Amino acid sequence: MKEKLKLFRESLKLVWNSSPGWTFANIIMSVLRSVFPLMLIWLLKIVIDDITRAATVSSPTPDINVLWPILAVVIIWFLDEASADFSNYVRKKQALKLEVYMYGLLHSKAIKLDLINFERPEYFDCLSRASREAPWRPNSILNNLVSMLRGLLSLLLMAGLILTLHWTLAVLLLVANIPGIWLRLYYADILYNFQREQTPEARKSAYFNWLLTGDRPSRELRLFGLGNYFISLFRKSFLKQKEEEINIIRRRTVIEFVSNLFKASALLVSLLFIAHQTIIGKLSLGQMAMFLLAFRQGMIYIKDLFSSLAGLYEDSLFIGDTFEFLNLKESVTASEPVIIPSPLKEKIVADNVTFTYPGNNFRTINNVSFEIKRGEIIALVGPNGAGKSTLVRLLCRLYDSDSGNIKYDGIDVRNIDPEEYRKHFSVVFQDFMLYNLTAGENIRMGNIDEKSPAVRITASAKSTGVHDLIDNLPNGYETVIGNLFDESRELSWGEWQKIALARALFRDAPILILDEPSSALDADTEYDIFSRFREIVKDRTSILISHRFTNVSLADRIIVLDKGEIAETGTHDELMKRGGIYFTMFTKQSSRFNK
Repeated sequence: MKEKLKLFRESLKLVWNSSPGWTFANIIMSVLRSVFPLMLIWLLKIVIDDITRAATVSSPTPDINVLWPILAVVIIWFLDEASADFSNYVRKKQALKLEVYMYGLLHSKAIKLDLINFERPEYFDCLSRASREAPWRPNSILNNLVSMLRGLLSLLLMAGLILTLHWTLAVLLLVANIPGIWLRLYYADILYNFQREQTPEARKSAYFNWLLTGDRPSRELRLFGLGNYFISLFRKSFLKQKEEEINIIRRRTVIEFVSNLFKASALLVSLLFIAHQTIIGKLSLGQMAMFLLAFRQGMIYIKDLFSSLAGLYEDSLFIGDTFEFLNLKESVTASEPVIIPSPLKEKIVADNVTFTYPGNNFRTINNVSFEIKRGEIIALVGPNGAGKSTLVRLLCRLYDSDSGNIKYDGIDVRNIDPEEYRKHFSVVFQDFMLYNLTAGENIRMGNIDEKSPAVRITASAKSTGVHDLIDNLPNGYETVIGNLFDESRELSWGEWQKIALARALFRDAPILILDEPSSALDADTEYDIFSRFREIVKDRTSILISHRFTNVSLADRIIVLDKGEIAETGTHDELMKRGGIYFTMFTKQSSRFNK
């Protein structure tokens, strides 16, 4: 309970921080709306008694005596209806503010969390639960608290009125609703635990749905005739979740039926008592109507009160998923003393660096040591799975090594703020991003803070040979590329790769890393880029990862990785004379073209 109260406080802070004014307005409107129903019941009693009196007295009573109470009823009814509509608007406005605020918190947290999280399935479960609950659950806590306040205030007013008739009716009003609140609390735990356990299965269903509806898998899906197979997998996964949930709800519905019988019995007893009191003359018709309405409203208010209480209990279970995500810690941070780095002056040194992916029982990088001097062109080569791309992520400090260290101009990178450090790197990843934005924006993503990008965007595009293609698009650099939005133009994979290269060059970073930068380029473009490579990367320290040995041979130094370790290093000529792994790989590749 102590933990739940803490979560309530934290949730209410989120609600208040998202929109203090609208939150306050929501509370005020809820308090006002708790008073109007009691005023209506009291005024209806006066109207009925006045009409009864006017109809039974021997001398006629002026209509004006009945008119004023009727006008009062209409005015209060109007205020009650108007306040309900305005209250609904306030709640919607507040919910929108909170949703935007919560998405902001989620997104800010997501972009700061360590990249290694994406190697852990449990992270995706945590993210999935938080994304599902965060946008609305804190607001649900506030609404349930406000509803509970309103229900309690209204119930006290109605119970006070019913007590003037007989105390047993007030007790009956409370007791009849106890089974319902027990039911809600009991099944809140069951449903929460069920949904938490089903998170991996829910993600699996979402994945199969993406395979059936997404753009990327659409070609293989049709070519290999996989549609019906994935439909069956989706159906099996989806039904596995929903059928179990339906069984839980079915059991709860049966018990709810019994609970409703208790409420109906309480209503029957109350109606019989009020009818008897009216028949024997202890209650006027107006009083009878007032007490009947009061008991009925009391039933509604106590149901709302208990429902809000149960809702708060449910919220306390589910809101924990949101805070579990928001409280995840980043391990890739700057250790004291924190140093702001300058552009590379001397070299980057890796000293006995090791790294293992979560869940693996072997090291992807194993005691790797090397140095890269300023202005050098270094090539990383080796078989698939040798650790080349992982090593790049370690150099960029997207991951931290398990042991050993990487030093940037003699400074341990753990003492450098990661964001500041990464500003000195520009990378074309093997799985580079395709942004469904304009062609110019796709290049500008390399340095979104650039104030006057137009000239440099064009220069970067010309360097990679993609300028003429963009210039011939319907709106030139303002043409949206991709196929998600209207009036856009799709590009080939090779053309996208040229865009990615231009993006990397647009970023004015001293260290340029190219991971398989020519895998989709045509022969002419590849030849043009690599024949001018030193000119293109002028004054930058460059790291090239490629399986095309004709390209890596231009490097100042080649580092050969094998099974996470450095097998050999040297220039192209040195490695060829050595006759090791590089010689074997180069000879096999070149022999195909010499036949």
